[in-house]
Amino acid sequence: MSKRPFDKDDLAIEAIGADAMAVCAARLGRVAGTYALVLDGMPMTVPAVSGVGCWTILRPGPDTGDWRGSLHAAVDALPFGDESFCAVLVRFTQDTDIEPEVVAGELTRVLAPHGVLLIADLHPRSLWHAGIPPGRWERALRAAGLKVSRTVRCGAPWPRVRGAEGVPHWLVRGMGGAWIIEAQRRTLTAIPLRKAPARRVVERKPVLPGAHRKSLVRQRA
Repeated sequence: MSKRPFDKDDLAIEAIGADAMAVCAARLGRVAGTYALVLDGMPMTVPAVSGVGCWTILRPGPDTGDWRGSLHAAVDALPFGDESFCAVLVRFTQDTDIEPEVVAGELTRVLAPHGVLLIADLHPRSLWHAGIPPGRWERALRAAGLKVSRTVRCGAPWPRVRGAEGVPHWLVRGMGGAWIIEAQRRTLTAIPLRKAPARRVVERKPVLPGAHRKSLVRQRA
């Protein structure tokens, strides 16, 4: 969990959130569907994605385990049907009670077969000194049966009002203050194989042992 609290109105938090959401928006650009779900640890705007029709936003309530939006829900028992969302986004939940090992199964259940799950949080091994290690989420998502891509880092390595603006790309990629994981369902696709044509067997009568072709011609004549 987070090692230090952050003011949700902190301009540095807003900046790193914007940097992370720019990466998420690019990943969600491949998604097309009607509904998407956001578990929002720090209130911010949802990514502008043309392929998503409607976002369902849940934010932590005052009670432990209670998330609220258009409805009240517990993240370990989401009140949605199986495969309901083309995209699921969990972002900056370091100050909430979310446990990756507990919620990974539910996130997998509500994700559509060709949907995308994105997790974004602060990196504890940065100068922000907060967040959940991405490896913990990776293990939980794989255990839930998802295919997990390599974690990428983004945002300024330290609290900075301007975000990653002006920071060298190599520094952001190696020491960025935020990380993002993309995961998808494992889908097994049957590949139809072309049936090999049956081989014709031509019966050939053997020539008499020791006979020469010329002698056979003279006998026929």
